[in-house]
Amino acid sequence: MTKPIIEIRNLTKNFGDKEILKGINLDINPNEVVTIIGSSGSGKTTLLRCLNLLNEPTTGEIIFEDSNLIDPKTDIDHLRMHIGMVFQSFNLFNNKNVLDNCTLAPMKLLGYDKVKADEIALNYLEKVGLKAFANMDVNTLSGGQKQRVAIARALCMNPKVMLFDEPTSALDPELVGEVLEVIKSLANEGMTMVIVTHEMAFAREISDRIVFMDNGVIAEEGNPEQIFKNPKEERTKAFLKRFNS
Repeated sequence: MTKPIIEIRNLTKNFGDKEILKGINLDINPNEVVTIIGSSGSGKTTLLRCLNLLNEPTTGEIIFEDSNLIDPKTDIDHLRMHIGMVFQSFNLFNNKNVLDNCTLAPMKLLGYDKVKADEIALNYLEKVGLKAFANMDVNTLSGGQKQRVAIARALCMNPKVMLFDEPTSALDPELVGEVLEVIKSLANEGMTMVIVTHEMAFAREISDRIVFMDNGVIAEEGNPEQIFKNPKEERTKAFLKRFNS
């Protein structure tokens, strides 16, 4: 059996005296697309942000390729280079053009020279349909274009896992499709991805596994067919009823 690339064990996260994650256990396998769904406040984004320590867990373990991210001896900055993150609000550098947004981290963290970094960045910008925009000011782009730049930027680090936090929630409805198409193409190429989304049709289409979170726990998980057509838990049924016509 394939060894998981990420193993989450008994993970808890408190903000003050409020317990947000209550003993999460979850494995992410190589080349798998795991989508996390659930109501606002269920802990989805907190869990995702724990996977690269943007949120530091209170207790538990996160093992990424045999290294425990929570061990103080772990070089978290080194491991983070292998875990790409795409945020709902893009987080681009507004004072840099599209190409420079993509080349900054590979030059600074991987030691690439400008020629190599540019070559890699242009390759990924072409992949997301934005090679012609390489020298554009990011402030002139649409939300969908900014999110595609953010995806290209993350890919320039050649990550082993990609994390997506509600990648379409800040977009106008007509721009959602172009971002989902890029994510779908990554799934088809075997990229390991963990996606927090409220796009149920997309989750159903793209996922190998769906994780439904409710009130800080994993209430149910399974393949899309199981979760969407035959959920076992009443909480899952109630949540999905809102999306099923």
